[in-house]
Amino acid sequence: MNKKWKIAFFTLLAANVVTVGSLLFFLLQPSELSITAPKTVKGATFLVHSSKEDVNATINHYIQSKMKKQALPYRVWISDRVYVASQIEVFGRNVPLTVSFLPNVVNGDLELRDPDLSLGELRIPAQYALKYLRTHASLPEGVIIDPDNNRIYVALTNMRLKNGYRLSVKAFDLPHDNIVFTLTVPLK
Repeated sequence: MNKKWKIAFFTLLAANVVTVGSLLFFLLQPSELSITAPKTVKGATFLVHSSKEDVNATINHYIQSKMKKQALPYRVWISDRVYVASQIEVFGRNVPLTVSFLPNVVNGDLELRDPDLSLGELRIPAQYALKYLRTHASLPEGVIIDPDNNRIYVALTNMRLKNGYRLSVKAFDLPHDNIVFTLTVPLK
């Protein structure tokens, strides 16, 4: 009887070690980051001033349109920081995952830095969560998760809107609710 418990214990211990080892192996894989140079488009240029509320509505509408009638796997909103919320399944239960970032404008694109991450009530290192998101999240083209540098890079200058319009960020000042984009309408 005593021998059966030892076998069961060591089998369970081995299964746990293999599971944790596999999880760490996949989370610690090196990232492949490729940010292409922005494409220049000749055309009429307009400055668009916006608010956090308008940007929130636009971002989530864009995500919904790219998901083609599927349920949104994540939600984005802007307040004092840029927030991304989703749920992941842990032991058969959906647990909320929330990441927040400080935005920074880089060459017309948006760089989301200084991640603060929580899984339920547990705070976890952002690099692990970013690696998980990069592997499992269905993101629009031009959104690059870079866990090695603890950031998400949103290459707006490389995203093509309807009719070939191009968008770039001029200012993204959340404390003063000053968000300014440049909209370029190509001339044919």
